[in-house]
Amino acid sequence: MSERPTTTNASHAPAYIKTLPAEYYQVLLAEVQSRGLFKRTYFHYILAGGVGMLGMGLSLYALSLTDSALFQTLNAFAFAFFSVQVGMLGHDLSHEEVFESRERNRFWGMLAWGLLGGLSESRWFHKHNAHHKNPNHIGHDPDLEIPFVFSDIQAVLRSPFYKQWVFPYQHVLFWSALFFVYPYNIAYSMKHILDNITMRTVVELVLMAVHFVITIGLPVYFLPLPVAMLFLGITFLVIGAYLGMVFAPNHKGEWMLEENEPFNWTHQVTLTRNLYPSRLASYLFGGLNFQIEHHLFPNMPRFNYRKAQPIVEKFCKQYGLRYHQTTWVGSMREIHQSLKEEASRWRA
Repeated sequence: MSERPTTTNASHAPAYIKTLPAEYYQVLLAEVQSRGLFKRTYFHYILAGGVGMLGMGLSLYALSLTDSALFQTLNAFAFAFFSVQVGMLGHDLSHEEVFESRERNRFWGMLAWGLLGGLSESRWFHKHNAHHKNPNHIGHDPDLEIPFVFSDIQAVLRSPFYKQWVFPYQHVLFWSALFFVYPYNIAYSMKHILDNITMRTVVELVLMAVHFVITIGLPVYFLPLPVAMLFLGITFLVIGAYLGMVFAPNHKGEWMLEENEPFNWTHQVTLTRNLYPSRLASYLFGGLNFQIEHHLFPNMPRFNYRKAQPIVEKFCKQYGLRYHQTTWVGSMREIHQSLKEEASRWRA
């Protein structure tokens, strides 16, 4: 069970929610810089991106091989998996982890997000960077703007409908909602583009259109319509579930700051959890299993997080900062328990 208390009243904040002056962060930053951990890792990104795009390409080619429903079901899982892997490359480009040049990162990020992922890079860039500035900070972190709540402070602001029909069952609904993360992001990508018409967003719209013409058109062209719909349905739902299971473990169910509380750099650590490191986890989660290191050094290439992790953990131990690591199953259990505790307050 998580050690996270069930309210976010600042006067009852756990002891591990402590702060340190910014000078301490500069010391930590200097340490990882001295180890060369901000050096670009082009080979690793070429390899990761190449494998992801090759996997997507082979999966699309496999649409022409057979109209077997079983084969195309498995193929849909493969296409979804490699799509998310390429999406993680887009995430890193938007964080300026890949190239030295900001312009190159944003340009290639736009291609990765739009052409290969069917999503708006500019929406992700602004929303995700706002999250990085204030993770788990009510009123400041856009990632908290979801139907599920982890504190009374969030809950009281929601409509009576949510309080009656969502909150009491949210710990159950959360699991099914993960499957709709991708359609949700497609819809909000379109909303962002239509609300912010610029040259860049028009290009993003064209790239998204090309993506869906290919990824929807090819299954419909090569497969009988029922099998094509099966392939597309599984693809969309599995992409959503995979994305949700990558991003949810990082902050959900952890302590949250009230809107008027000041944010300190140490909150990047204490409001975050890592997954125990392994090469398999680093591949499956795109390096986001090192979420603490990612939040402390968001433009560090993800392939260097493994080297930064012991430095950060030692620093936290030295200065009494909580450094929380768990398994993926453990993280999801903590999230479920937190949602369940809050749901119990609203159950009739």
